[in-house]
Amino acid sequence: MNNEVIYRDLILKSQKCRYFQVKEGNINSIVEDTQSSCLTLTYVPGSTAKSLSIALGIQTVGNDGILMQPTGPKSKKFESVIVSLNGFKLQKLTANQHVISVVIVSDSESRVVQNYNRTIFVVNKNDYKNPEFLNFLFYSGNLLFLKPIGKLPNGYQLRNFPKLIIGDSNLDLTSDSETIFTLRKRFNDYVIREIDYQDQFILEIRRILDDYGIELVRFNKEVSLAKTSYVTYQFNQTPTQYSHPKRGDIDRGIISHKQPIDFVLHTPDMVLYHDFKNKYSNVNLLTNFVEFKTTDRYGDRWTAGVRWYGITEDYSGNVYQQDDNSNFAHQCQFRCELYFYEVLDTRYEFLKEISLELDQEDLTSNGKVITNDKI
Repeated sequence: MNNEVIYRDLILKSQKCRYFQVKEGNINSIVEDTQSSCLTLTYVPGSTAKSLSIALGIQTVGNDGILMQPTGPKSKKFESVIVSLNGFKLQKLTANQHVISVVIVSDSESRVVQNYNRTIFVVNKNDYKNPEFLNFLFYSGNLLFLKPIGKLPNGYQLRNFPKLIIGDSNLDLTSDSETIFTLRKRFNDYVIREIDYQDQFILEIRRILDDYGIELVRFNKEVSLAKTSYVTYQFNQTPTQYSHPKRGDIDRGIISHKQPIDFVLHTPDMVLYHDFKNKYSNVNLLTNFVEFKTTDRYGDRWTAGVRWYGITEDYSGNVYQQDDNSNFAHQCQFRCELYFYEVLDTRYEFLKEISLELDQEDLTSNGKVITNDKI
């Protein structure tokens, strides 16, 4: 039986040896030792797959300019590692681990980009159920580092396998994901953002004030007032980070923030004015509202905290202040701070990785690329 493996784009074969080893030396050579059952490739420092191919007559695939590296002090066994994707088997041909990515997309033609470390299948939404396309994709002989084992199962359709790391063990994997991704979008979006908390906070405050007979409006009052007693609000500062994130928080894209919000009460009703201040100070109104929950884009709930500060009066004695609507009103100012977590969406980091790899291949043309015009 012919043992075969791809090591850094060199195809190493032996009918006599079960093991192989690659190491640095003074001259380029390839030797089969039947006593130790080991094929040994020796290369001079700085050798590439291409230079060794020329010097020793060894076949190469992919990027001929890839530099050689030693396999280590111990020999490695010629072995077959197989991954099953919903029952369809692919053999890994590389000596080192290989990453397989299969994604169904709407904004790119079908293509396969390959290098020694990774094979990326980008499949257009119009192709992933097409048996003619799938047969060409896997059986045209264009795959460099993977080899199909057997035939495609009857009625086989591709599914998303975003990032599979194939090491030294066989894998039997399943996926039912038919999500259609937008590949070229950079997924630096948020699971939950500042604006999500702000909107929910304003809804909660509006409900409390409405029950109390006071209207809540933005500082610039983009809508006509329906009540003579109202509270204006404004976010006059951007959120600031209020604590040093832990390493785990950074890895998950979680950043803690605080956001100040300024309010002004306007009312011509002195009784309501003093009642509002009393209820506010006695935590029977707004200052009793110290936390709320906001739903993120995936339906999970996040809690935000609210810290209230004291009231500052602009009213003294019997002197009335004129409000922004040219009405005479009693006024007082107060402030709170929201404390919340903004969370980056890291669920689609694999799309960014794939997009960057595609861009790199387009720039360098190093890897073997199968595009839809060949399929």
